[in-house]
Amino acid sequence: MSFDESAFNYKISSDHKTGTDLDILKRLFGNKKFDKTLDVAAAAGHCAKIFNAKQYVVSDLSFNMLKEALSDWPVPSAVKNCAETLPFKTQTFDLISCRIALHHFRDAEGFFKESSRALKNNGFLVLIDSLVDIEDAYLNTIEFIRDPSHFRSYTFKEIVNMTADYFRIDFMQLLYKKHNFDEWSKRLNPSRERLEKISQAFLALPENIKHELSLEIADENILSYTDKKAVIILRKL
Repeated sequence: MSFDESAFNYKISSDHKTGTDLDILKRLFGNKKFDKTLDVAAAAGHCAKIFNAKQYVVSDLSFNMLKEALSDWPVPSAVKNCAETLPFKTQTFDLISCRIALHHFRDAEGFFKESSRALKNNGFLVLIDSLVDIEDAYLNTIEFIRDPSHFRSYTFKEIVNMTADYFRIDFMQLLYKKHNFDEWSKRLNPSRERLEKISQAFLALPENIKHELSLEIADENILSYTDKKAVIILRKL
């Protein structure tokens, strides 16, 4: 189970190739033009393509993810690297984006510090990720069962605290995203045993958490669940 082995699944994923979050970015940035942008943990490049730039750079730890990002979009430069140590000169980019990936980073504050360094003064950091409340530790546990590379989804307060030394928040919008359980649970090509563990973890949730996640179940089969996402636009201090 790895992102290299499942890269194409992310390219065609309904959770990634479309979404209200991307529509918000189009609305906010549709009339802006940038010299150079960077998409961190770019996966198949769905977010990177939103922005209008003279030069695009996409980065990811997975070589096959980068191949998918460039397979039908030969314009950008691609760099294989981890998000916490960006191999770029100080004040290189006008905008850095990171979509549905922060929860994988072992040093989220390190990523924010590096993004601030690599951004030009007053540059944008566009962040989209899962957002949890204090009781949603249950979902962090289930995410880890599904994907051992999952580290942690954060509360909004935690994100504010991690970014306060480097950025101000220009915009924030909370979204509720409904996930088709079959597609979501199988995206990383799990074994039958892991699939069963994921299902059982959902079924064992307390009733109030099932309600919080709008869990849809039919005959002990999970159909969907809904989590929270945040679109956060930050500006370098």
